Amino acid sequence: MATTAPDKNDRFPTTGPDDSTYDRYRFDTTVDGEALIYDDTVANAWIQSTRCVSLEEWR
Repeated sequence: MATTAPDKNDRFPTTGPDDSTYDRYRFDTTVDGEALIYDDTVANAWIQSTRCVSLEEWR
């Protein structure tokens, strides 16, 4: 798995989630309940976690 972002603007967002479009990203869960977030345009850009919360719950 790559450890660098292909677009340097993706590394340090400053506008926050309300001002940005995230149409290229997808969210899914596994049968074990793990969260999987991946980039629709970059094949090796993904994050998997055993725990996730909604944006409203996090705020």
